[in-house]
Amino acid sequence: MAAQVHRILSNGKALMLAYDHGFEHGPKDFNVKTIDPSFVFDVALEAGFTGIVVHAGVAEKYYNTFYRDVPLIVKLNGHTRLGVKPLISSQVCSVERAIKLGADAVGYTIYPGSHEEHEMLEEAASVIEKAHDYGLPVILWSYPRGNGIDELNTDVIAYAARLGLELGADFVKLKYNHDREGFKWVVKSAGRAKVLVAGGERVVDEEFLSFVKEALSIGVSGFVVGRNIFQNPRPFTIGKLLRALVIEGKPFETVLERLHNA
Repeated sequence: MAAQVHRILSNGKALMLAYDHGFEHGPKDFNVKTIDPSFVFDVALEAGFTGIVVHAGVAEKYYNTFYRDVPLIVKLNGHTRLGVKPLISSQVCSVERAIKLGADAVGYTIYPGSHEEHEMLEEAASVIEKAHDYGLPVILWSYPRGNGIDELNTDVIAYAARLGLELGADFVKLKYNHDREGFKWVVKSAGRAKVLVAGGERVVDEEFLSFVKEALSIGVSGFVVGRNIFQNPRPFTIGKLLRALVIEGKPFETVLERLHNA
């Protein structure tokens, strides 16, 4: 059965709000408003994101009623920041449970180059096969990590992109290194797996929107953004501006003008 990728696309682009940080980073990334998943679901709904990424427990307790207008991406594996920097991300949710929760897609992280990559590659391949049996798209977080690996080297990122294609992922989420010409090779390396760019750490709005504009010009298929939305003092505003730029194809100058007039 073909994966139903159209579920998480609009005008051929994806714009996803990542909210898996509570598992991966702990509560420190949130404030008194954004610690409440309902608030972040409100942002995703009102700003028109094409998906929201959460772990199973959040989906089970908060993804209901009108929030179902926002496509759900359930993250199937994760790690904590307690202890040493992790080189493996363990599966914590099954494909079947994600489907029961109403998932439109599932996400899985691999760390190519780590000592434990063989475990994650084997598990990722199994997840992709099972998800595709149900017609469920898979987004692969492909983040090279390990001794001697430069995570932002263009050739390394291209390798991470190619792994997404070779494993059968429908989308591959990568870090963007601002190598505009080199990143075109990254996109080529992913083949028919659509490249999504990680939003990264919080930066000022103009810098973030410029980063999005630059990545779009290279041919990426979308973005998975977290901290630049829910750490923003105006998350609804920046979310809508991001949709205007990515999904609606509004000129950058128009979006910037709206930002300054908001």
